[in-house]
Amino acid sequence: MSDSVLFCGAWDEGPGYPRTTSLQNAVAAAGFEVRRCRVPSLGRDKQRVLRQPWLWPQTAWRSRARRRQLVEQLRQELLREPPRCIVVPYPGHHVVGDVRRTTDVPVVLDLFLSAYDTVIEDRRLAEPGSLAAAYLAGIDRRACEAADLVLLDTPENAAYVAALTGLPAERFAWLPVNDPDAPAQPAPWRGAANGALQLLFFGTGVPLHGLSTLLAAVASVPRVHLTLVGGTAADRAEAQRLLPGRLRLEPEFVDRQRLAQLLDECQLVAGVFGESGKAQRVVPFKVVHALAAGRPVLTADTPAVCRWLEGSGAVFLTPAANVGALAGMLRQLGNDPQQVRAAAAAARPAYDRTFSLDACRDRWAQLVAGLDGAALECVG
Repeated sequence: MSDSVLFCGAWDEGPGYPRTTSLQNAVAAAGFEVRRCRVPSLGRDKQRVLRQPWLWPQTAWRSRARRRQLVEQLRQELLREPPRCIVVPYPGHHVVGDVRRTTDVPVVLDLFLSAYDTVIEDRRLAEPGSLAAAYLAGIDRRACEAADLVLLDTPENAAYVAALTGLPAERFAWLPVNDPDAPAQPAPWRGAANGALQLLFFGTGVPLHGLSTLLAAVASVPRVHLTLVGGTAADRAEAQRLLPGRLRLEPEFVDRQRLAQLLDECQLVAGVFGESGKAQRVVPFKVVHALAAGRPVLTADTPAVCRWLEGSGAVFLTPAANVGALAGMLRQLGNDPQQVRAAAAAARPAYDRTFSLDACRDRWAQLVAGLDGAALECVG
């Protein structure tokens, strides 16, 4: 049996796309040779395409040439040596069927995000029951049907996609998000010289983030100063209006080095506060990233976060989309910096237990054993 794993698809790489890099690192750490065949992806154009459904047929047509190119690469890799399994990274919805038709080697689809959930339930770009909704649900189902194993980032997401597609729960499993650039040693946590709580938010401002809830809460707590990276244009304008003198407005996107500097300078990281179903099922990368940097997180109290982080001492939880409760927690933390300091000491250990390379390596080893027919813990 080959000791290699072939990653085959059109995945995104670079800043802002940690999922496939972290998965490759976990596979390598488990002792497998990582092989790759890849064609260019849509990259950041995905956001524009998602918002303009009339572009979907054209985009699908243009992807056909890339898919043919990918299949040819795959055939060459299979002739060289059949791998232990083939991993189709996110976004692999339109690729996994081609891979399945080309080989009988076990296929693992890192679905990561449901197309239906992203467009219909989270971003609400089309209505449930619409033609677009049916089309996207069909994409999810066909992609999952083509794989021997489908990966999501949390057990909650795995259970959701199993129910959405109507496929057996045994087909679905979870692998946490890992920070491939986690520092070896987090920078020391320091109190603010001005006595104010230094809060950092970074993200695009999608509904999952609930940034408007955060801004309203911070506005009512004078002892909190906010550093804002990203957000929509409307979010950024609202932050400037609500927080004069208490806002450091960074660019909409900063590189990893600058973000690391901002994490080092902050005392607390704002997670997500949206009330969508997706918000209940994910542990956002920003939470993982903050814990890896040794910074505590304030975020919504959700089943996914509670499963892995409740009792860790590293997170502060508030009800989703509740401005009053969030403001109350910010006020409490602003008046008690020692409580935040204690949470900072617990942050990196919480990361190491669940999201570190070692943790993901061990989880991957379980998944491979499952492909070999051993018992596999899937959704439960």
